[in-house]
Amino acid sequence: QNPFRRRSRSRCGGWQPAVVALLLLCPASFGICQPALFDSAPLASAYERMSAAQYEIGTKLVALLRVGPGASVLDLGCGTGRLASYVCRITGPKGKVFGLDPSPYRIAIAERRARRGLSFAVGGSGDLSALPSRSFDVVYLNYVLHWIDDRRRALQEIHRILKPGGKLGISFEDTSRPSDLDELIEQSAKEVVGRIPPKLFLSTAPLGLTELEEMLQKSGFRVLRLKKVESIDRARSPEELLAFWRASSAGRFLSGVSEETRCRIGRRIQERLAAQTDREIRIVSDTLLLVAERGAAD
Repeated sequence: QNPFRRRSRSRCGGWQPAVVALLLLCPASFGICQPALFDSAPLASAYERMSAAQYEIGTKLVALLRVGPGASVLDLGCGTGRLASYVCRITGPKGKVFGLDPSPYRIAIAERRARRGLSFAVGGSGDLSALPSRSFDVVYLNYVLHWIDDRRRALQEIHRILKPGGKLGISFEDTSRPSDLDELIEQSAKEVVGRIPPKLFLSTAPLGLTELEEMLQKSGFRVLRLKKVESIDRARSPEELLAFWRASSAGRFLSGVSEETRCRIGRRIQERLAAQTDREIRIVSDTLLLVAERGAAD
């Protein structure tokens, strides 16, 4: 059931309405020199077009979770709903898939995919208290956990809403092997401002495997499976790559600096990328897929 339902848009009957639309984000124009921190309709549309790599990783996470027909699934940080729609095809007519994302612009796109057994709402990890305990077989976060400030609380809430024996799936970048482009961004920032500004990268803070495993254990989870896969993002030009970073971060890329400095760093990144290649840009990184379980006796 979907307690976050917006009555005018839901296509699933019988849901109980409750909390809606926390973390509503103000519109921002699309472009590296535009105000950061806020999502917009153009950014959401750009992410829908450019997020193939994240989707592919998500399908691998779902496979590792062994989602089956009839399952009740929460996609936390569902974005534009593409992966949730894929999962709905697996869970079938007796299953339920609920997608939750803090961006109303991404949910607006996701709702075009809504159908029986698949619904979406605006909300984030801070809204999970509105969901009943022991209501999901599976909860997954595909490239999402690094966005969450209070991760311990989020994991505790996920533990609460999972049924005993329920599974949690998380995909996240392997911080032990940063991509070459991370270094390029840092060097570009240093050349422009002489230092690495705070909140330069996309996430609130890096997420290491050891730290995550400790948090999971303290939240009552047991890690079942861990798999490393290679992720490749592609861009045809430096401009397209910067557009992807901005879209995938909902406007947060280079959010720790002023607009003028953000423009200068963006231009320097473009110059360095253009000097390195005249063909397709490939961003290769390692992604960790983790599956944990809530104890059956909890």
